[in-house]
Amino acid sequence: MQQWLECFRLAVAALRADKVKASLTTLSVLIGSASLVLVLTIAGTGKRYIVSRIEGIGANLAYATLNRNGSPVILQDELTFGDLEAIRNLPNVLAAAGTYDAPVDFQVSGRPRHARFVGATRDFLRIRNLQITSGRYFDEQDYQWRSKVCLVTDPIMQRNPTLQLGEVLRIDQFRCTVIGAFSEGVPTFGQSEIQKETILVPFPVAKLVTGEAFLQVIYAQASSSTEVHALTSDIKSVLQSRHRREARYDVDNLSSLLQTAGDISLAMTLVLLAVGLVTLTVGGTGIMNIMLANVAERKQEIGLRKALGARSSEIRLQFLMEAIFISSAGSIAGAFCAVALVVSAAAFFRDFVNLDISWTSVTFALLVSSAVGLLFGYQPASRAAGLSPVEALRTEV
Repeated sequence: MQQWLECFRLAVAALRADKVKASLTTLSVLIGSASLVLVLTIAGTGKRYIVSRIEGIGANLAYATLNRNGSPVILQDELTFGDLEAIRNLPNVLAAAGTYDAPVDFQVSGRPRHARFVGATRDFLRIRNLQITSGRYFDEQDYQWRSKVCLVTDPIMQRNPTLQLGEVLRIDQFRCTVIGAFSEGVPTFGQSEIQKETILVPFPVAKLVTGEAFLQVIYAQASSSTEVHALTSDIKSVLQSRHRREARYDVDNLSSLLQTAGDISLAMTLVLLAVGLVTLTVGGTGIMNIMLANVAERKQEIGLRKALGARSSEIRLQFLMEAIFISSAGSIAGAFCAVALVVSAAAFFRDFVNLDISWTSVTFALLVSSAVGLLFGYQPASRAAGLSPVEALRTEV
């Protein structure tokens, strides 16, 4: 213990004697340590953001459509209410819904507009995570009585300032009363049946406009994410068993998107992590250069200590401690700066994304950055320990 304390005291004294050199070396480690914390925090935040956006479209969803490419399609191949009920009765299905959509021209206050017309069955609001921004959604009576009511997207309300709840929209000879406005929980940017300007009606009412009694898409919500793959297979089996053998159905889920998002996030993390490690390597090289210069400048000190009885292990320990002190100070300061930067940035970006500090990354950065001193400081320390006291004392100052 006395040996360690003595080496500690000498290492601190040596660093104090040349504060500028030690500070500049510490700065390079600081940058590397801060980079690691920021890289892992940003990568983790990015992954959570992407996953939340995908899951916001609808949690644990599988969806089925008729494949119209290839063999000719007949009316009996179309998705029906019977298919919807059969899927709804599958194990581990919390809810199921179907839609039919088509482009339409409508009029509001006598002015023509173009929109997407979507007929939806029950539970569509829940499954697709739609947000009612004003008014209400369809109730059971709307479906049973085939009420001529509709909801419109927020852009339709915004583009038509005179449009109010209770006003009547005209689509050819069909009229429906606006009972609410809605938006997607997470925008799909027109990649789903919900477009920027969409009119949503109960499916029984949609048949009055389109004349079609079949569904284009059937959604099913699994009870948990672990059941999604099994549900996808079950839906495909049910549809194939209920239709002719030549019919083909595409059944997919969001798990593939989540897997892709995870792979992209991992690749991004590894690339950014490599950049951070390169920065730390540069800092470690700086530590090695400084320590080698210290050994060359302090040969007489080393020779005098050896002449007075200091062992090679004590010399090595002293120089290792100096390198570790530099890297540890840089890693702590870098982690502190990174945390402060994340906390400050979180206040500006809280409306867009939650920037959470990754304490795992902080711990990782502290350990790796501190280890840099040990790794890059060992060779100079060994060189100092291997000096001959006679040769060291002959060195001219």
